[in-house]
Amino acid sequence: MKFSAYESNRNVVSVWAYPLFLVLILLLIHNWTGALTWPILDADHQRDFNTALGTTMLSGFFWLTIRNVHKNAASTLIAALLSLEKLSKFNHHRRVLGRQFAKHLMWSTSIGVIMPVVYLLSEGLVTRIDEPEVLVIALTSIPFWLLLTLFILQVFSNTHYLQQLASTEEPDSIKELNLLREVFDMALSNTLIAVCGFALTPIFWINKPVPVFDIGVLTVYAIFISTYLFLPMIIVAKRMRTVSNIVMKEQESELTHLIRQQVSCDVKLSLSKKIESIETNKETLRRILSKTQKLRLLMCMMPLPASWFFFLFVESFY
Repeated sequence: MKFSAYESNRNVVSVWAYPLFLVLILLLIHNWTGALTWPILDADHQRDFNTALGTTMLSGFFWLTIRNVHKNAASTLIAALLSLEKLSKFNHHRRVLGRQFAKHLMWSTSIGVIMPVVYLLSEGLVTRIDEPEVLVIALTSIPFWLLLTLFILQVFSNTHYLQQLASTEEPDSIKELNLLREVFDMALSNTLIAVCGFALTPIFWINKPVPVFDIGVLTVYAIFISTYLFLPMIIVAKRMRTVSNIVMKEQESELTHLIRQQVSCDVKLSLSKKIESIETNKETLRRILSKTQKLRLLMCMMPLPASWFFFLFVESFY
């Protein structure tokens, strides 16, 4: 795994190039086997078309986002270590995250192999396995399930690792709170990217009725994925609230002490400024999330329902 916070221009190109190359290759393969040919003749052909197109687009998307997750994690890790004055430990943490990535890759590969078999059985396609397009769809869905699973595991584990780093390595509550805000921003960015990818799911139902069973399965799946994606943010936000309360108690004690000093001290101007500064900080601490973070959190809720409304609107004309 390349775990670099700052990449050269050539590497930035490669971040896009490899996923794009994968998408193009898969599209060519599906077109060659007949899954993406036009016009669509029957319901089976439509299902093959949707599956081939959906898994291909999402495979490229999740490969790209995994690279982005790594870059965000590395940047946040560097920021955290700089704050902790432990930048020399960057390579150690990178190796730990690298081993974690290798373990997740093995798990994801297993799921990537199992899920196409489940798909063939659930869709009753075992009898059509001798058809080239069905066999190729099954084989090319392996990278889709692999990358999807890997993305979800990486989002959760990287956020958890950095949150633990901020909470265990930093004895200063204010610094810990600032680090946790960095981690929360990273988790929020990753979640926003993920839900934009899941907004592509209506592709699987192009020109097809959406059965009640599929709606139920999709709803359960969306709830599960959303919970898994939002859970790291919830954990970090809870820790932020805890640390914020600790800091506020410390500042309230300091404020009480300063007020007592002000009563018995002639130098009131400097003390008044300190008191005013503490009061301002307390107001800031009461707001766990900034307005920008709240807006981005709201944006995380929008892509999936918006894509389905758009899909159903377009489908209503056919």
